Amino acid sequence: MPLNKLYFDGGEEIRDLTIVGGGPTGIFAAFQCGMNNISCRIIESMPLLGGQLAALYPEKHIYDVAGFQEVPAAGLVESLWKQTERYHPEVILGETVTRYRKLDDGTFEVTVGSGRVFLSRALLIAAGLGAFSPRKLPQLHDIDHLEGSSVFYAVKNVSDFAGKRVVIVGGGDSALDWTVGLLNTAHSVTLVHRMPDFQGHGKTAREVLEAREEGRVDVYLNTEVTSVDCENDQLTAVHVRTKGGKTHILEADCLLLLIGFKSNLGPLAEWDLELMDNALVVDSHMKTSIDGLYAAGDIAYYPGKLKIIQTGLSDAAMAVRHSLTYIKPGEKIRHTFSSVKAAKEKKNAPENG
Repeated sequence: MPLNKLYFDGGEEIRDLTIVGGGPTGIFAAFQCGMNNISCRIIESMPLLGGQLAALYPEKHIYDVAGFQEVPAAGLVESLWKQTERYHPEVILGETVTRYRKLDDGTFEVTVGSGRVFLSRALLIAAGLGAFSPRKLPQLHDIDHLEGSSVFYAVKNVSDFAGKRVVIVGGGDSALDWTVGLLNTAHSVTLVHRMPDFQGHGKTAREVLEAREEGRVDVYLNTEVTSVDCENDQLTAVHVRTKGGKTHILEADCLLLLIGFKSNLGPLAEWDLELMDNALVVDSHMKTSIDGLYAAGDIAYYPGKLKIIQTGLSDAAMAVRHSLTYIKPGEKIRHTFSSVKAAKEKKNAPENG
């Protein structure tokens, strides 16, 4: 199934679990629903599944997911969906959940922006960091006319930078990853970072510094962008100044600002749920302060939380598993090994042709 197409819309039919958010955590939660023989729906505000991986950096390579030596973000999303789609979860795209209501019988009602209402026996919030928008450089003032052609906040298509003189701003993982990732695509790559040291992964930082020693990339540390030059709505140069006051003019065709994103919980902040560090507080069962309402992934907070994809997948498995006691009260929950379940599914599958 194309990840930007509606898979199945069951209308107002009640599901066991409604999953708010269609990023990796939400998709894997839907897989876990299938493994545990409960029905679910995913409601995703974006026009495609995948969350930030699909919307912001589909071509970025990921190195810290178990089982993958390295995998493009879009490829990881595709693999997660292929694992999940055999259970035919209902998927609603392009709809933002604006409010929820717990009914007298313990079921949940969620309303989306269009006014449609969906019912489920339990609710799982897997909305990542909520709504997000890129951080910008206020000193550049109004550069809206350059965005998408000369100024970018993410790499969605590597071809946008082919043969171009690229200036990258930032010192975190994304900035370092794309400094290395564009070396064989761009005409030239220059990295500008306002701090004296990088904040990204040590391995990638070493690769950047090695490329600088080899003369393949220019690196300016303790340096900030001050302004840009453009001609006919096309970037031509980036002006920078070091902390010591020295200025440089960098010829450039593209400015890639990778300085992070601002997150906003949006309607979730008004749901009267316990919050900590802009996330929903959960217990060891991934349950929020409301019985029957769970959270997983970056949107969930608990002591020692590590915000990486792998943790989100684990959170999803925990949340779905523990939601069973709420969805099926009084029923003894038995664990089924995935290999046993898969073997039964294969045995019961209709023969081809």
